[in-house]
Amino acid sequence: MKNFKNISLALIALLSLNSCSSDAADAVVATSGDTQLNFDSKVGAADFVLNTPFTINGQSFQFDHLRYWISDVKLVSDKNETYALSNSFFLMEETTDILVQEKFTYKAAKRETIDLKDVPSASYTKVIFSVGVDAAHNDNMSIQDGELSQLNGMTNVSWMWHTSYIFSSLTGKNVSPGTPVAISVETGLNTNYRTVEITLPTPLVVSAGKSAKLNLNVDVEKIVKDIDLVANPKVSAKTPELMTKTADNYKNNVFTVKSVE
Repeated sequence: MKNFKNISLALIALLSLNSCSSDAADAVVATSGDTQLNFDSKVGAADFVLNTPFTINGQSFQFDHLRYWISDVKLVSDKNETYALSNSFFLMEETTDILVQEKFTYKAAKRETIDLKDVPSASYTKVIFSVGVDAAHNDNMSIQDGELSQLNGMTNVSWMWHTSYIFSSLTGKNVSPGTPVAISVETGLNTNYRTVEITLPTPLVVSAGKSAKLNLNVDVEKIVKDIDLVANPKVSAKTPELMTKTADNYKNNVFTVKSVE
């Protein structure tokens, strides 16, 4: 009889433990939700469309691709708690086909959205992210976290003694009256890695069972703010001051909040 009581007590304890574990698991699930970051490309107030003329600084341009790395994404709550994605690298782009190697073509693609899963439930008041690739990954391309790859056409061997990533790239041509002139505006090199910090006008509320969404405007016109593309149709490491100005534009001017849902 005594043994039976002991067994009964053990079973009750085990069931209680399983119940507590289940409750704890449910509690963990209930403390996170999904979030989406949307980067909506514009030229001023107009939607960005490939191979479509846009007037910028009195000149007519049309573009065949816009590409840039978004990395090291963080959300900061109203309690000053930070949710950070480790080793996060996302290639945002709207591009036509790109010949990467002699026998490999990167197909036309459009990507404006980053999906964040299992974000801790909170009221987030600030978003932080970087444009480019941090020095540790940029200097050692064998470390391919996130979406980093040498097969996406975002690497350059001419900037330094070793291959490094292109942080951002805007290409097309000036189609103003006269002979069309190709343009290329790129950033890269560790000194041009930039971190963007945006305070939200209303909190981004993340909770279980509810998808939150932050929509950002990406103004292509602001990428070339204070840069004369007629006099300087190619911005690269050979024009270091203009490359730095472009990187600063990404940090200070390109990204603004469109809406918080």
